[in-house]
Amino acid sequence: MKKSFSYMFMSMLIALPLLLSCGEDRTHEYLEMTEENQWTYSTMEDVYLWAGEMNAPDRKSFFGTTSKFFSSLLVKKDKVSFFTDSVSEGSYGFKFSLVRDPLGEVMSRYYALVLYVEPGSPAHSAGIRRGTWISGIDGKNLNSSSGKQLQSGAAAMVATSIIDYDDENEKYFWVQGDTLSMQHSVALESRAIFMDTLLDMRSGKTGYLVCRNMNGTSFADDVQKTMLGFAAADVTDIIIDLRYCSEGTIENAATLASILVPQTLNGNLFATLKGKGDDVIYNYAEQPVNLSDKRLFFIIGNETKGIAELLVESVNASRGMHDVIIVGTKSAGANVLTRNYMSPFGFSINPAVAVIQASDGEDLQAEGIAPDYPLNELEEGKYVYPLGNRQEYILRNLEYFIINGFMPQEQ
Repeated sequence: MKKSFSYMFMSMLIALPLLLSCGEDRTHEYLEMTEENQWTYSTMEDVYLWAGEMNAPDRKSFFGTTSKFFSSLLVKKDKVSFFTDSVSEGSYGFKFSLVRDPLGEVMSRYYALVLYVEPGSPAHSAGIRRGTWISGIDGKNLNSSSGKQLQSGAAAMVATSIIDYDDENEKYFWVQGDTLSMQHSVALESRAIFMDTLLDMRSGKTGYLVCRNMNGTSFADDVQKTMLGFAAADVTDIIIDLRYCSEGTIENAATLASILVPQTLNGNLFATLKGKGDDVIYNYAEQPVNLSDKRLFFIIGNETKGIAELLVESVNASRGMHDVIIVGTKSAGANVLTRNYMSPFGFSINPAVAVIQASDGEDLQAEGIAPDYPLNELEEGKYVYPLGNRQEYILRNLEYFIINGFMPQEQ
């Protein structure tokens, strides 16, 4: 009731000069014209982490577009809150790196190296795979501004290229590949666990798990099943690949973390959310399997953020003398939690609601997690192998480390 009263009072106060124009009561008309922004402002007052510092809207701003109104409320230090329109183009379902010609043949040319493809997506159905080089779309070569065009839109014809090697002249060169027909972008729900497999390495078996996200009610059961399989195979090492993991729930992250830290920590702190109200505490909990005695590797990248960073930092802080080795590139540094609030008008707002603290009571690193061993999958530049393939750049380096105790570049 208090929220409803303040909502109406704010509406009336801002609208007063308009309501009295010409002596005519236009309250109902005003509320109809501004109800979307009134809902946005009221919700932000209630949940926004920095509501006390929020920019006060002027009267005219309530008549603007909802996306601009939402943006006008955000404080300067807020780098994470975002608005989602009711009309979304969806996605083609693949991630890529847009680079200048890696062979240096024509430096004005750009190519997109595909790094991840969502199963069942328009890109996957078209035949695009990790490692595919895209050279053009709809009959035009890619340029430095082609990134958005490759993310979403209408059905498109995608030109691919292949890097070949000339043994006689000892040089790489481009070969024209297939032109693929890709359907229009669609709304996609990413598979949480993209892959789990066992890798036979000379030192023993290694469990390899690729997390695309940590969402969904089935995540806990799925990850427990995977880890039980690793335990049954008597793995010596576990690799958790988080390089494309950018979202999830704390509850699911706590489930995975509880399997990876000593059982003696059950009931101890995993994470804290510090928002407008009381702190929210999450603890480690008993799981049907525990693998804290296995050497643990995390693969991270610049898309590893938020809940994925929490998993890495909390487990690393809690494992103590048990090995945790982090490889890849620096993570995103998203130490603030956003939450989705769906409006009754079809759009949603995603404001920052809490600072995330790891198991050691410290805020997640705003500058991102620096890996113990920097490994950039783009360093090889020409070929990117499928995830789970032991020739894949990061896995190849990790296998060398697991067998020899040091990275190849340390020789």
